[in-house]
Amino acid sequence: MDSPTSDDSFAAGSQGGAPSLGQVLGAGGMEIVEVVHAPQGLAVPVRGVGVFDAGETLEASGQILVAVGVDTSSADAPGVLRDADRAGAAALVMRRGAGGVSERLLAEAGECGTALLARAAWIEWGELIGLLRAALSRSGARSEAAVDVALGDLPGLAVALAALVGGAITIEDPDSNVLAYSPTADTADPLRRLTILGRRVPRWRVAELAESGFLSTLWATPDVVHRPADGRFPERLAIAVRAGDEILGSLWAAADGDPLPERARDALRAAAVTAVPHLLHHRLRSRSAASRRKQAVRALLEGRQPDVPASAAALEVEPQVACAVLTVTAAAPVPAPDVLDRALHLASLRAAVHHTPAFGHREGDRLDVLLTDPAPGAAHRFGAELATVLRGSGVRPLVAVGPVGAGLGEAAGSRAEAALVLRVLRERGAPEVASATDVRYALDALRVVDAVAALSPSATDAVRELLAYEAEHGTDLPRTVAVHLAFFGDAAATARRLGIHPNTLRYRLRRVRELFGLDLEDPDVRLLTELGLRRAGLIPPG
Repeated sequence: MDSPTSDDSFAAGSQGGAPSLGQVLGAGGMEIVEVVHAPQGLAVPVRGVGVFDAGETLEASGQILVAVGVDTSSADAPGVLRDADRAGAAALVMRRGAGGVSERLLAEAGECGTALLARAAWIEWGELIGLLRAALSRSGARSEAAVDVALGDLPGLAVALAALVGGAITIEDPDSNVLAYSPTADTADPLRRLTILGRRVPRWRVAELAESGFLSTLWATPDVVHRPADGRFPERLAIAVRAGDEILGSLWAAADGDPLPERARDALRAAAVTAVPHLLHHRLRSRSAASRRKQAVRALLEGRQPDVPASAAALEVEPQVACAVLTVTAAAPVPAPDVLDRALHLASLRAAVHHTPAFGHREGDRLDVLLTDPAPGAAHRFGAELATVLRGSGVRPLVAVGPVGAGLGEAAGSRAEAALVLRVLRERGAPEVASATDVRYALDALRVVDAVAALSPSATDAVRELLAYEAEHGTDLPRTVAVHLAFFGDAAATARRLGIHPNTLRYRLRRVRELFGLDLEDPDVRLLTELGLRRAGLIPPG
């Protein structure tokens, strides 16, 4: 029987009183879960986060339990909720199932005191647990420093910490990007102003700090590190913000008109504790936003009954925005995997900085780019830019441009059309960038081939056997047939193209007839054989 078990790594106490369920959900962002049923309201206290798992029944009083692997439409869901209620859980989180919330689960929820919550599809379990943990950790940090700032309000946190420390505060991530800063006096030093304006520490300054060993000391020690004044800039105090062994960022204190007070070191130590849940929240929300966008792009491209308004909200565009899909890959010969990976990664980065929103989705050896609000001809021009990126990485590019759709709901159709164009480009190897209009006759032929394939089993089976025989014996018979068809049965021209004697050609064609029953003197057989070879990707050379 499934039963709740607690995990100490997820537990978070509160020395100042346990926060309520409503406070925890509000701190994490109500959009991450849906409150399906809360019989006791949202004022119930929360004392930890646990994972619902198989094992002996344990006490889970006041915990939010996450039921990994259970969704709201599954047959097991009512029993899981019942067990969580018996264990005294404050709330139980399940993944929202494709069938919604079952009537049996709703009925069980009406009989239980435990609140039933449904997890948003875009957030992973680990991220959800992290957000809940951050909300709970915040109450424990309050006793260390008298800072009352909404979780995740980094600008407000910087202002509060500046008052606590007695200097100007900058909050940075581990890569020296500025996440937030306190307002600074007119007397602030040039480095601080430059850092704030650029939203990151200047690269030359980072290099100086690294070369001097200051950064390695900062990341290695749990205490405050002092950077003395050096004639150019006043002193700095800095401390790393950690969650266990993981570095979330750093706090930097600088004199702001007056020298830093003596209490600044102790205050900065307390500030680092206060900042932990805020930076954890910021990191998880940033990751969740990226995950949400990724899920939205994938749903739109695959056309799996996407919730277009929700996807548009995740991408921060309007549902009715025009869009087109570009599919990017490498032409033959296929480069080494690491070379292709780097090229497609650079193409994805180029899409990310496009002047209208563009979103990349990698799948195997290709990159799909959802381009929104393209001006006339812009999709083709952007395809040429992506081709240049691949070419600069040593990869011969192929870029298929799908048609522009009237809204995000047509993204899947644009992608499907781009996939057909890509098939044409792969077979022909040129041009590098093309839309359906550019290759319309080849595309029509491809559609005919696909339609006829199901209606011509005899020829299809014979071509399949021909290709299988080639794979086993290496006789070059399929290419011989393809060239023979391309030259309309002209034996001399075919032999010259293949670089063989006409007698060798006649021998090969006789073997094709004997082994596979393909009499290429018969016009019907010639037509269906060519369609079969095209279907297999082996088209007659032009």
